[in-house]
Amino acid sequence: MITAAPSLLTPELRAALRAEFPHLTVRDIDAASVLGAGWCVTALRVRDIVVRIPKAAANIPSLDMETRLLPLIAAEVPFVPRGMRALRAPGGALLATAHEYVDGVASKAGARPRQSRDRLAQQLAVFLSALHSFPPERAEVAGVPRRELWADQYLPMLAATRPHLSALSAHWVDAVYARFLADGATRGTPSVFVHGDLGPEHVRLRSDGSLSGVIDWEASMVADPALDFAGLLNMFSSSFMERVLRYYAGPSVVRDDPGLRRRVAFYIAVVPLFSVQFGVETNDAAELRAGRVKLAARARAALERPPTGP
Repeated sequence: MITAAPSLLTPELRAALRAEFPHLTVRDIDAASVLGAGWCVTALRVRDIVVRIPKAAANIPSLDMETRLLPLIAAEVPFVPRGMRALRAPGGALLATAHEYVDGVASKAGARPRQSRDRLAQQLAVFLSALHSFPPERAEVAGVPRRELWADQYLPMLAATRPHLSALSAHWVDAVYARFLADGATRGTPSVFVHGDLGPEHVRLRSDGSLSGVIDWEASMVADPALDFAGLLNMFSSSFMERVLRYYAGPSVVRDDPGLRRRVAFYIAVVPLFSVQFGVETNDAAELRAGRVKLAARARAALERPPTGP
């Protein structure tokens, strides 16, 4: 259940909001509406401002990082939210973040006219090219972590989630991981600045299907660029991802990477493990169940798939 907007806007947060955005009136703040709630934040709209409130103290460091990062990259990476501010308590503690509202709706894989699809592919290619070309050392100065995804994320996630999977799902996940490791896992992978959480709710589209903005940057890292292309594949078709790659003009180490698609396939295959992990860590039974159901469906589909090869 999402808490009503007025109860989330504490007196301290209201004061911080008015201090950072003097054009907002008391009536504007009282009329705040809930845009949605993710795993880490609840987002409110206050007139032309988005306020993102952490759900737990553990979420504050990544949001604080975002307040340093977005102003740093906004001049060089298109489609980034503008006007990012930190809303702090008098003692300096972060209460929430705020930025200008990004109009649009969540991206979906629904049918669009060919011209609209091509324009969106070009825009996403421009976005990813600039993002992946941004100097990683500058992003790290803002607090963006550097991660080796196999060792730092995917192996620990398997250890944390496997006890909560059905026998069928665990067997399938073990096989997917084993094949990926046998093929080299992430050995020799380039590291670039990535968004890290591209998904339908974070890629916003205008009514004509064009890209209006990319939001929610708290999962940013210096890591494998295949993770961002897996995000595209999670939203759109493989042919659309290939179209984006044709327009992509990012670093040559990404453009010429022979293992990119192999790693994309692995990252997209095990996406439901994130839901399982989140459900376990937060005692969210619904999220845990959703991840388990999706994994079981993939495991059953693999069993029904005819064997390939001789």
